[in-house]
Amino acid sequence: MNRTIVAPAAPQPASGRSPKPVTAPAAPQNVATKHGDPEHLGVSENGELAAGTVVDGKYEVAELIGQGGMGSVYRATQLNLGREVALKVLSAALSTNDLGRRRFEREARVAATLSHPVAVQIYDVGTSGPFVYIAMELLEGAPLRDFMQDGVPMPIDRVIELVLPLVDVLVVAHAIPLVHRDLKPENVFIEQVEDREAVRVLDFGLAFVEGEAEKGRLTREGLVVGTPAYLSPEQAQGKLVGPPGDVYSLGCMIYEMTCGWPPFLGSWMNVLTQHLYVAPVSLRERAPETSIPSDLDALVARMLAKQPYERPSIERVREDLQRVSGTLAGARHRGRGDRMLGERTDRMISVPAALALAPDARLPTDIEIIDAGFVGELTEDIIVALASNGIRTIPIEPQRGETPQCSVVIVAEGNDGLLEATVQEGHAVVAVADTSDVERISHLLRLGVADVAPTPVRIDELTRKVRRVHTRRKRKRKT
Repeated sequence: MNRTIVAPAAPQPASGRSPKPVTAPAAPQNVATKHGDPEHLGVSENGELAAGTVVDGKYEVAELIGQGGMGSVYRATQLNLGREVALKVLSAALSTNDLGRRRFEREARVAATLSHPVAVQIYDVGTSGPFVYIAMELLEGAPLRDFMQDGVPMPIDRVIELVLPLVDVLVVAHAIPLVHRDLKPENVFIEQVEDREAVRVLDFGLAFVEGEAEKGRLTREGLVVGTPAYLSPEQAQGKLVGPPGDVYSLGCMIYEMTCGWPPFLGSWMNVLTQHLYVAPVSLRERAPETSIPSDLDALVARMLAKQPYERPSIERVREDLQRVSGTLAGARHRGRGDRMLGERTDRMISVPAALALAPDARLPTDIEIIDAGFVGELTEDIIVALASNGIRTIPIEPQRGETPQCSVVIVAEGNDGLLEATVQEGHAVVAVADTSDVERISHLLRLGVADVAPTPVRIDELTRKVRRVHTRRKRKRKT
């Protein structure tokens, strides 16, 4: 049974991380390495390659520059060409594991499939004794994470400047179709190239190419892989992930860069649960002190939709980000006429902090429970999901005079007579209707409804609508 809950507000900012550019290559979340006999390769007791070690007769190790879950990355020199490379080496423990070795080798094949300036170039893949390695382009700079601070939003134009190159490479990747599956700030690198920056995407260790056996999935359905803070709901369930999964992960990154916090906080398991069931607080609500364009807020909300088919394509993400960038640069903002009505209703959200699933989600102590009446039929799933969001539903029948005092009344589709009677009773009504039907929406507005939730019913959207109308009604009563 699907349930949706509105996420709590972020905690007070903790002391953040100061940007500290360093020399680094591809961050090794999934790492592979080629090793020869330890006596000849100079492997230390902790499994690291010593400076001066020559791997496979080709690469002389200079220093260790990064470590991750699957291995280590070294600065090395390719002897026959005299050029510096990043040498990614699979850990000794995983090099003897068939799945780990296959995944590491496949990373090179997958990355080599993608030819794009934002992607890291792969030079060589090899084995030496029990070890496996990838030689790749060496980058000078720092991971995006080093330029982010907890609780401190980045300037909007800076966010878009850094995100657009990622979108560009994902447009090319998804056309292959190549899915990254582990997008996060640690896997985005800000390269220093003379007096300019270049954004690069790293680590295709979890990626796959659909339809190609050698580059396809090496994870079975039911196995959760990736980084919890940026996992799509389908990935959190261990399901097979397509391009919409990358869109969701990128949405989580934009969210964190824009307001200083990821969409969800808490323990590993709680964060996974929230990805599945919790409607994230809107960006403008999470960071009211930041001038976040409404179009960017709406785009991120769509990117974080629970269902893959509800998210925009990466091409559409690029179009919308370019539009926001143009607006920030002083270009004339697009008129209302070129917005689809469905998108307009997506923009009509202002989500307060509400209910979450577990105590480690840092919940506020003053959560308001809303009593919402409903007219018509709501499924049990919807009723339970609304209750999980702090919205108690009470069935009412206006034609029988049964009109308990409710802040908001939800009227199901196809009940115009009851809807009109409910409005006349003085209730604020959220109508459920097909938002693609312009005449229908105009009719509902003439009847006096406060807001319209689209069909098929999306719990996160309905939750936002109800809370928004409830907040407006409270403000009117105070005035």
